[in-house]
Amino acid sequence: MSLTVNLWSRKAGELKKFLECFYENEVEFADSEEGWFCKYDRPLEAVDLISAVIDNADKFQIVICIQLGEGQYYHVTPANHNEIIKDIFLLFYNENKLYCN
Repeated sequence: MSLTVNLWSRKAGELKKFLECFYENEVEFADSEEGWFCKYDRPLEAVDLISAVIDNADKFQIVICIQLGEGQYYHVTPANHNEIIKDIFLLFYNENKLYCN
């Protein structure tokens, strides 16, 4: 199951500025775009981005939602992000799983 992270901002250039800080690289992004999304086939990889948005809520005016598979959207806020991160780990982390090549 995939997890999609959706970011929105009404402030021009806000998402581009945040994403460039997060990725530490230039990001091609149209200033007219208010939204950005990224689909993660490995949902645990989304945790860093979700945490970065919430940790920087005082610096950036960004709304974040996540979507599991084709399901409904969940708004991530400072009040619920710890529970959401915990739930992502409970759903997708399996310490007994062996990765062998």
